[in-house]
Order: sequence, then structure tokens, then C-alpha cells
Amino acid sequence: MSKLFISSAYVYPLCPLSLNHAKMFVVGDVIARNAREKGQEVIFPIAMHYSGNSAQNISKIFADFFSKDNTTHNAEEKRIFNLYKNIYNTPEFTLETFIHPLNILDFYSQEILWELKSLDISCDYEYSYTTKDNDFSIFVNTIVSLYEENNLLVNNKNGELALNYDNDKWKRKTLELLNRTEFIQSFHKNNISSAVKDVRTDWALLRKDGFGVAYKEKWIIDPMFDSEIFTIFDLYARFKSICKDKSINVVEFFRDLFKVLKNNEKSEDILINKIIDFLPCDVFISEEHLKNWIVKKLYSESFFLDKKYQTRKYFILGMGFLDGKQMSASRGHAILTRDLINQYGPTRARLIILLGGGHPSKMYEYDNALPSQADKLLNNFISHYKYLLSVIGNSGHKDKSMGKNQAIEMFCKNIQENIEKGYYRQAVIELLSILPREYQKSSTIETALILLSAYKKYSDILLPSLLNSFIKT
Repeated sequence: MSKLFISSAYVYPLCPLSLNHAKMFVVGDVIARNAREKGQEVIFPIAMHYSGNSAQNISKIFADFFSKDNTTHNAEEKRIFNLYKNIYNTPEFTLETFIHPLNILDFYSQEILWELKSLDISCDYEYSYTTKDNDFSIFVNTIVSLYEENNLLVNNKNGELALNYDNDKWKRKTLELLNRTEFIQSFHKNNISSAVKDVRTDWALLRKDGFGVAYKEKWIIDPMFDSEIFTIFDLYARFKSICKDKSINVVEFFRDLFKVLKNNEKSEDILINKIIDFLPCDVFISEEHLKNWIVKKLYSESFFLDKKYQTRKYFILGMGFLDGKQMSASRGHAILTRDLINQYGPTRARLIILLGGGHPSKMYEYDNALPSQADKLLNNFISHYKYLLSVIGNSGHKDKSMGKNQAIEMFCKNIQENIEKGYYRQAVIELLSILPREYQKSSTIETALILLSAYKKYSDILLPSLLNSFIKT
């Protein structure tokens, strides 16, 4: 069985998901479901990034807010309280627990998982993890120690520890990797090439405080430097249970793993072999604003991974705008995924996300007419689907063999090609509108069966709960 390994940028669970961030997972899910429909074994991880200072800063604001009376709150305290209570609709008794930063991250981790499951995102939830996992800390410290052993750590102009992105040999290897890496849309490759110039050695590797991986007990590794090759940890988290009956020296394991990955060596270790069997990452999905981080990821992979194991393809999503301004859930200016789900239901919410913009790689403005457009598509499709069921009736259709219909096959080919190329909006419109309109008065049982089979196949990929949610048979 062939395999497909999809990964995506970590979620920082400081607030509910914006439509933008949810779109990243919907894209990954369509790719995953399309691959499974072809019989591929798919790995589609989900993880939460517990790093940085934001949760601590927010918790301090809440601590100050709840320690004062209403007459002494400053403007920032009022803004944050209003954002979380009235925009995110978080209960006040929950907000009272947000005086501790981990409570914020834990609460929204669970909310985000609910949002993703509601949208039928078929991640590997059983193997989900957060970066506070002790093994992740060992993993990242192993990476830093290998940088140090290979003289890639330097002191920047401020005397801070940094990665030496000015190393000519390293930069050349990174550019070679970039040249052979595929991007879903070629203009993103050009953007990443331009961003290579922005990656600077003066970016500090360490922070004095915040959440994240501890380094030499008194430092925290900056969140921009603890996740470049987490796709390797994705696979470790997925497969480490196969070694549950034997003790693993995690420090030695990761050093052995990186030796194999860098030199393309053979190994007798079952877990290492399981990890390398699923490499490279076939598709990595992220948002456009992370382009500098993607360059750092390319640097890391060019050093740590043999060509055989380096990420094969990037699917970079364009930014979404609301009223002409870039969406940001953390700033309270975004369509929130949870609100879409609660207002329109999970299937309609997923359809709204798929309909937004053109190709997901392009920037787009959120169209307030999308919910009504989604309703119209679904209502027409449901009427057509029920009509097909009435054509079949009680004629024992399960025992009838389906022939072929070249015209329907052509429509299906168009839907499939749009799915493969990432034109999900067009695929959905063809599935829910164009094909039903063409056969709105189909009267033969054979044609009805062929159509129902096509609708089942492609709704399972694009809108997996559609038939369960709307068709009562």
C-alpha cells in the first residue's frame, strides 16, 4: 500500500480558530480523504504549540483584571476581557481560571479539537500531542546540540546565541533544496526565494522567559526555533507505541535517528525504520505569513535530512481578509470557526470555508454572501438527491449492476482534476450544482445509480457529513 504523509503548521491555542486557520486543516483533510479513497495509507497529525510569551502576557492581564474592581481597570485590561468574553464567548467562570497561562492553552486546545472534529477533519487525534511533551523537549535539545557540534551556533551582534544563516555552505545547500522542492502554486516558490534574504543571523535563538523547551535550565528556546522539523516528531509520536514493551533511552534514540536521517544509513531499530518508511513529508500545509519560518524549515531540513527524507511539496495558503483588513482571531478581527459551526451547522460551515476565495493559495476577501450561497447549493442538491432516490424507489437497486455513462464520467473527471489541483471551490460547485443541474430530470434507474455513486464518492472527500446530515433515507 502506498502512503501519504501530510503535516501542517502547529496550532498555537491562545483563542478559537479563525476561518483562515481552519481552512488550512480543511485543505489537508480533502487531500487526506482523496488519498484514502485511492487506497493510500495516510498520516495526518495534529499538535498544539505551547510556546512563546503570549499566554503568559494574557494571563497577567486577567490576573490584574480580577484583582481590581470595575472602576480601576485600564484600557488594555478592558479590551482583553471584552475580547475573550464577548468576541470569543468564553464563560466568565472560565476566564477567572485564565490567571494561569496553561489554563488558557489547555482550554483552547480542547475547543480547537472540537472545532476540527465538528468540521470532519480526519486528523490522527489518537496520537495528538502538545509541545510540553517531555520527549519533544529532548527532541529539540538534540537538534540544538547537533547545531552546536557542527559550529552552526554563533553569537549575534547583540551577543545572543543564534543560528549562523550566513554560513555559505549551509545557504547553498538550502537553495539547492528549495530549487528541487515543489510548491502547489509556483508564485509561492518565488516568494520563498525572496524570503531567503530576510532570514537573519541576528535572530536570537533563546528567550529568558515564556513557555517552551528549556535550554540549559535557564533559557527557553524561541518558538521560531523549536518547530522547523517537527514533522519528524509527528512520526515519532505516531509510532512510539510500537516500542511500549521495551525501555527507550530517548536521548540516544534521537541522536541515532538523526544520524540515520542525515546519512541515509540503515538501522536495525524498529521505531527508526517505521519513521523513515513514512518519510518524506509528502505535503506540508501552512499560511503565507509564515514564509520566513518556511525558509528556516528549509535550512533545517538541508542540514538534518538526506535528500530522500526532505519535504517534497508545500501547499501555502493565501491570507484571508475581512472588510479589507487581514483576519486575526487573536486581535478579534476574524470570522471564527466556532461561530460558523454554531450558526450554520458543521456541514454548512465546512462548505462556507471551501467556497471562500478562488484557489486556497491566493489571498481573498471574505464574502458575507457565502452562507446564503451555501444554503442555495445545499437546498438544490438535496432536492435533486431525493429525486434520484424516488427514481430508484423500491426497485431493489442494490442488486442492480451499474453501467457506464461517459457524460457523467466527464463531469467526475473535472471534479477529480479540481480536487487534485486544489480548486476545491470549483469542485464543490460542480458536485452540488453543475452535475445535478445537468441531470435534474434523469428518469432511468441506471443513471440515478451512477449519479448516486458519484455523489457518495465526492461528498465523502469534500463534505463527508453531507449525506448523513441532510439526506434522510
